[in-house]
Amino acid sequence: MGKEQLFATFILNGEIEIAIPADRVVEAIKAVDKILPVPGCVDYLEGLMNLRGRVIPVINLKKRLAMADNGYGPDHKIAFVRLGSTLCGILVEDIKDVLRVRPEMIEPILPSLLGDDRIVSGIIRLDDGDRLLEILDLNLLLDQAAEDEIVAGQEIDEIPQVAAGITAQQCRQYLVFTSNGMEYGVDVNDVQEITTLSGLNDTFQSGSIEGAVELRGRMIPIVDSNLLLTEAKEKISLSEEGRVIILLVNEIYCGVVVNSIVEIRSVAAAEVVPVPCSKAGKGAGVAGMLHLASGRNIMLLDMETMLADELEELGRVANMSCDLAEDKKELESHSHHLITENSYLIFKVERDFAIALHNVQEILENCRIMPVPAMGGFLTGIIDLRGQMVPVVSLRLFFGYDLRVDGGDGNDKYVIAQSAEGRVALAVDDIVTIQKQQKYFQTPALNPKLRPRQDTLDRTIELITDDDLSESVLVINIENLIGKHLEFGNEKSFYQKQP
Repeated sequence: MGKEQLFATFILNGEIEIAIPADRVVEAIKAVDKILPVPGCVDYLEGLMNLRGRVIPVINLKKRLAMADNGYGPDHKIAFVRLGSTLCGILVEDIKDVLRVRPEMIEPILPSLLGDDRIVSGIIRLDDGDRLLEILDLNLLLDQAAEDEIVAGQEIDEIPQVAAGITAQQCRQYLVFTSNGMEYGVDVNDVQEITTLSGLNDTFQSGSIEGAVELRGRMIPIVDSNLLLTEAKEKISLSEEGRVIILLVNEIYCGVVVNSIVEIRSVAAAEVVPVPCSKAGKGAGVAGMLHLASGRNIMLLDMETMLADELEELGRVANMSCDLAEDKKELESHSHHLITENSYLIFKVERDFAIALHNVQEILENCRIMPVPAMGGFLTGIIDLRGQMVPVVSLRLFFGYDLRVDGGDGNDKYVIAQSAEGRVALAVDDIVTIQKQQKYFQTPALNPKLRPRQDTLDRTIELITDDDLSESVLVINIENLIGKHLEFGNEKSFYQKQP
């Protein structure tokens, strides 16, 4: 399998997505400065603009692609790209995302379909072909005549220095995003890609950590930017423009949910105003403030410091699937052995849970539940199991979920579980599967709904589904459930230990 390639994607005419190799994009900013028209040049040269003292040509990409030019909106962007020894601006409507693409996802355009001006070199297929990205061949962006006109008169030896961001000491690139009306910047070197938020698993929700998503076999913990960056208790309000910035901080992958991506901007060290703050607290994660002539203020962040208090928990979530690739190879057979060692019964109670198979005695259905006066809580009655009275625990009530609309009991299945403390009948929605699983992970912090039962959910396994996807499944500690949560009146246990 070939190496993944990183692409930055941009929007034209509201729906067409253009992909450019990310290593060719120097920055992408709001088009706030005036573009000076140049009479007599090629029609797709929009004009020239000043970029920190340098005169940069700007290309109207719609005209270059022979698209209907219905103009650009007030919030359009300019992506500055390297064309050999030349730095050039490209007009786009918006920044879409930054994503990693495997070689097999790229399809070249047949030579017979290419004209003489073959500026689009290939197609990236995503989401089973529902999303198509056109790859722009920057080497062919300018025809020879246009390149001669644009380069003429420029000091060629100095242009590569600008394209590379002057020098590492003088200039750094920042990805600028919005979070509840404020603009922030993170160092591009920390950014792995930008994507949309989908498939969030909120099982491990805690503090500013919203949960986790799986991205190409890796579990990525997700942080809410508003909870992280401010003292507010409200979560960020997402729209269609909302994005997740995937960062690599201290060798830990994590995602930050933001309202929108604004630009990629090169920032000279002399432009950054220091922000005084204490050594403790969120302010310590602010690297400085960038004041722009347009009146915008961008707070530049040091994400390693900003996430310092979260890194341990982020690492616990992220490490849950660091060996997932190896685990998948070991479990390719998906053998559902009825061997109790290292095996788990997986069942559904709103979401998937599991218990160690050696704790399972049997599974019953359509049982007659005998109510017990004043039992209450999560205990719903008892089952007469061949002359032994076994208490019934509604796991929906135990974990704080609402009862099913259909009333529940008539369709429930009952897992008879046992430990040294006794037996219990667990009312579950459905049985999913039995899976052999050699490895398990310590459970990270849980969301507020499950947190009161943390002592019964101390480990997590990865369920490999029939679609070859992975899902984090919480394992119920039967010993703790029975020993710590099932007592009646004073200190008298409900159980008489079974022989």
